[in-house]
Amino acid sequence: MARIMARIISRLCFIQRLPAASMLAVSLLAAGLTAPACSPAPSQTSDTTNRSTGLASSTNTSKAAKPAPPPPPPPPLTPESFVVDKQAWTLDAAPGQIISTLNFKLYTTSDKSFIVDNIPAFLETAFSHYSTSLGPLPRPTDPMEIYLLATRGQWERQTQRFMGDSAGTYLQIQKGGFTYDGRALLYDIGMRDTFAITAHEGWHVYTQSTFKNSLPVYLEEGLATYMEGFRWDTQNVVTPTFFPWANFERFGALRSASRNQRLMPLSKITVSTPQQLIGNDSDLALAYYAQVWALIHFLNEGEGGIHAVNLRRLVSDAASGRLVPTIRKALGDRAASIYAYRRRGVDLLKLYFDKTPDELDAAYQAFILVVVQTGTRQDIWRGRSPIVTPAPATAPPMTKSGQGPDTAAREVVQASPAR
Repeated sequence: MARIMARIISRLCFIQRLPAASMLAVSLLAAGLTAPACSPAPSQTSDTTNRSTGLASSTNTSKAAKPAPPPPPPPPLTPESFVVDKQAWTLDAAPGQIISTLNFKLYTTSDKSFIVDNIPAFLETAFSHYSTSLGPLPRPTDPMEIYLLATRGQWERQTQRFMGDSAGTYLQIQKGGFTYDGRALLYDIGMRDTFAITAHEGWHVYTQSTFKNSLPVYLEEGLATYMEGFRWDTQNVVTPTFFPWANFERFGALRSASRNQRLMPLSKITVSTPQQLIGNDSDLALAYYAQVWALIHFLNEGEGGIHAVNLRRLVSDAASGRLVPTIRKALGDRAASIYAYRRRGVDLLKLYFDKTPDELDAAYQAFILVVVQTGTRQDIWRGRSPIVTPAPATAPPMTKSGQGPDTAAREVVQASPAR
């Protein structure tokens, strides 16, 4: 009997390896018998061959694999997400810290938690805006340096250390800061304005440390003001959203200059510097910044956006080092050398947009009148273009935000060495 049972059990183990049709023939024999565990049978696959018929069996007895669980969501961003390193630092015995992010090294003596906690994320978001809003631009090879000091006194002493005999020019700045040789020196001028000036001067730090050719002053300053506009989103207080139109200070100064009939023609804007204007008439200097802000918007979306491609080409050429060779090819070695040394002497509007400042001025002034007309203030608040037919890229709808921005006047000087 034991011998018979052994044969039956052996047969049952073999049956497990047979197709279903063969197993059915002996199912009655195995009825009521409980066999001990057998060695695992190979899983049936579509290419299993029936030993008796030589035909492929389509039966699959293996269990379907369970799908892999979805990956966990990334952790939410926090202000510390943008910080690579922090080190203690002192300035004239005042405690401070050096905060390093992916692209910046910030030296600060501020003890305001909102500024210190949020400036790393602000800087990195601003850099993303710099390097994408007018086409792809290169990353810096080294961290960009910004000094953000707590008081005007600290700023004045540091200005004297940095600028030596030239410090007097910069100490005339009544409010704000400056950038020189790829390094910004700023001080706290109020909650919103401190972030706005950081965005403005951050652009100068970026171009001075990364661009291979310099832009002319009026375009460099225009782009810096273009990069200022932002809003904090109450649904996401970690990072701001940048809207180039959301700039009440520049809008207000532009509207004031227009109503007081103090708008300058492009022929004057393209040969002026803010340093010259600040020394003569601070209101005119504010009008200058407002008008170069409007000029970038005009080149980006004025006249149906026909200038936008050439604006991007000009900025890209400066970043990559193609600007001076383009000048040399069109106007000769002398013009290229003068521009490389002085950032002037060449009509880049004619070279890149095929129109002189005088030829562009009528359309530019008409553009300004549309921007400042009654009813556009809400568009500026929303960060939305006030132009009836804007360029394709428009700002998303307004999100919840705090009260209106601080529109106190701010004077900014930017200088760079000859390249």
